[in-house]
This record gives sequence, structure tokens and C-alpha cells, in this order.
Amino acid sequence: PCRSRGGRPTAGALRPGWAGLHEIGTVLQHDLDTELLRTLTGQVYGAPLTLGTRTAVLATGDTFVADEDARARLARRADLVDMEGYAVAWAAARAGVPCRMVKRVSDEAGEGADRAWRDAVDDCARDLAAWVRHELP
Repeated sequence: PCRSRGGRPTAGALRPGWAGLHEIGTVLQHDLDTELLRTLTGQVYGAPLTLGTRTAVLATGDTFVADEDARARLARRADLVDMEGYAVAWAAARAGVPCRMVKRVSDEAGEGADRAWRDAVDDCARDLAAWVRHELP
């Protein structure tokens, strides 16, 4: 399990009603200027990565989504948001290592998310630890 809104395995919900644990099926980079990088390097970075058959879509970016307009725009493409899931998935793919990513919703991304995340992060860590003990040998 991987995710960070400050180094923890958590994710912000982009849509109302998303709570609990979710296994990620696709991860995408939401704030990377892929066209600029392609122009500069000739390579494509940030293309969506498929991790499995699950349907949850995780958007990764450098910014903590705490603005309602940004949350609404991002919710058209993804269900959850974090700050490092894409990097983990990309590194695993480059190394040829399978990646199974599970995120625990800590907050609804948007206004007030920073405070909600701080209040929920310990519970998220406990829930994910219980999932690991139950699901992984």
C-alpha cells in the first residue's frame, strides 16, 4: 500500500461518498506538463498506468488538492488523489515489479482537506495495517 498526503498511505476522495479502502486499477499524473516535457525531451511522461483490474482511478500530483474548483475538474478524470502513487507505480513498472496499490480515503479533497487529513491519518494507517495483515501472506 502506498500514498502520501505527507508521507502516509492515504488518498483524498474527489467524489462524494468515497470512503474506506480502495485497490487502484489505474493511476495518472494530473499536474505534469506532458506536452512541454515531450517537446523538451522527445519522450512522453505521465501517461496513465494500469495496475490491475480494479476500477478505482488515482490521480497523482505535486499539489495538495484543497480547492473546490480543482477538485471538481479532477473528479472528471479520477476518483481519488494523492501525491506519490504515480511515482511508485512508474518505478515498479520500470523495474519490472508488479504493483498492487491500496489507498485509504482520509478526506474529501477540496476545502478543509488539510485539517481533515491531519485528523484522519492515524486511523488510515491502522486500517491499512489491518488490511496488509489480512490480505498479504
